[in-house]
Amino acid sequence: MNSGNPGDSRSSTSEFLESFDAGRLLWSTLGEFPKQDPENRSVGDRIVQEVGEFLASTLDPEEVDRTGRLPDGFIAALQERGLLRLRAEPELGGLGLSEYNAFRVIECAAAWSVPAGQILGIQAGVGAGAMIPAMPEGELRDFVRRRIAEGMISGFGDTDESGQNNAFPSMTATLTEDGSAYLLRGRKLFTGHGTVADLLGVSATLTEAGRRRVGAFFVDTRDAPGFQVSATLDYLGSRGLPNGELVFDDVRVPREHALLDSTGDQLPPLVGLLALTGRVYFTGAPALAIARNCLIWSREFLARRAIDGRELASYDSVQRIVATTVADVYAMDSVARWSLTGRGPQDRLFERFVAKNVLTTTAWRVVDRTMSLLAAEGFETVDSKARRGGPVIPLERAFRDARGLRVAGNIDFRLDEQAGQLLLKRHYAGQAKDCTPDGELTPEADPRLSRSNQEHLKHLGRTLVELGRLCASLTQACPDPEELFSRQHTVLAIGRIATELFTVCAVLSRAADTAGTDAGVSQDIADVHSTQAWHRIATHWRELHAFSEPDYTKVSDSWLAGTASVDLNSH
Repeated sequence: MNSGNPGDSRSSTSEFLESFDAGRLLWSTLGEFPKQDPENRSVGDRIVQEVGEFLASTLDPEEVDRTGRLPDGFIAALQERGLLRLRAEPELGGLGLSEYNAFRVIECAAAWSVPAGQILGIQAGVGAGAMIPAMPEGELRDFVRRRIAEGMISGFGDTDESGQNNAFPSMTATLTEDGSAYLLRGRKLFTGHGTVADLLGVSATLTEAGRRRVGAFFVDTRDAPGFQVSATLDYLGSRGLPNGELVFDDVRVPREHALLDSTGDQLPPLVGLLALTGRVYFTGAPALAIARNCLIWSREFLARRAIDGRELASYDSVQRIVATTVADVYAMDSVARWSLTGRGPQDRLFERFVAKNVLTTTAWRVVDRTMSLLAAEGFETVDSKARRGGPVIPLERAFRDARGLRVAGNIDFRLDEQAGQLLLKRHYAGQAKDCTPDGELTPEADPRLSRSNQEHLKHLGRTLVELGRLCASLTQACPDPEELFSRQHTVLAIGRIATELFTVCAVLSRAADTAGTDAGVSQDIADVHSTQAWHRIATHWRELHAFSEPDYTKVSDSWLAGTASVDLNSH
């Protein structure tokens, strides 16, 4: 589901946004890292162990990747164990897991096989059951609950042939003459579970009295004349994930099975907020699984490698690679915990919105870095390694899987742009302060942090204020939001800076909260991550304050029009 628009941000809260709105870092709030209740953690531990054992005995990930097919009866076996009802309450046959425990189970499955994890993530995150909190009491909610208890498989079709980022889907919903149902017409592409779902949500545009509205329509595919899976789709990664192109030729949906916002022209805001969690489930959890695997593979590789009799792990460049990967995984895990532990989606708007990109783009950095570390051995396929008796590390498969995660659930650069819009809209709406006195730039010292991390905390406070001032100056100079938003790269850079700042917040907060024997190493890891984050942020600041800009439009237009005088064609 396209969760690019999380709804009206004014109806939601976020601890990071509270600091942004205040114009200064509110460390007294942000410094309290969310904790998982020990009993809740124990429940998750048990399910995670069961899932790991079940997959190891049931599914060969290399065979799935090689053939693009899941084992016969695999989805039915997931259903039998309640794994397609991770969040559903026990009375419906579900496991009743918390949001973060569900994430952990999905990550565990993805660590063995990414498509297996994504199946759990799609069902738990964007299936019809995940949308229940947005459904009013009545027929639709009761219908979906019955279908959960019966063991339905679900997904959500949001991408039309025209693309995903249009304000109004090209699929249409037309009310029948007697007003009892809607007729759906159009096609959906890249629909996870589309080939196996028996209860499928889809987005469509409804036009009534000249007014266009976007609705979610829930189709029982077991009895839906006009519904057809026109093609199964295969990808560079995530091979074996059920995915397809779907045709709707006047598919009838009872009026009661539609979810519409009575006041707006888009889906109800809570649907977008719930979809943010779903996106973290089916892209973020597999991304973290891949990154953790890369850490393990790096250690195994370095344990058996030497150059001219010197252990490879003793070289400075290699140590920096390993330390940076450790810090990246620590940051990803911190963001996942922060976003999903304890608070609901309405209390984690910004955090959940950017978590997908934090997890998937960081995983891509990790897997790309690990590929360089392992060199040809990383690029080599598992089958090739097996033929020569080499160590069977599936980095090549992880590389392909990780790249796809940056595209799934909307492309990374578009999400960065939307994150920037979200912040700028708060200035346009008068929610964010225009400036902060210079004396309030630096937050109070936190004695729980090391000296280096104290400096990172100060820099975090100063940079957050600078970002707020930049947003204020931009919105004041350009009263028309659409005009400002048309400067997409400026908005995108703002979103990337804010995303990095939130991640540093989560990392420093976790390091400050860590006690005992892990405290020292957590401080060191936080130092590594924060240092790397400032390097990335410096690049984005230079983009925002460049003294001149190349004429990208001229170069692009001339090439696309075929009028470029320079010959770039192959011979």
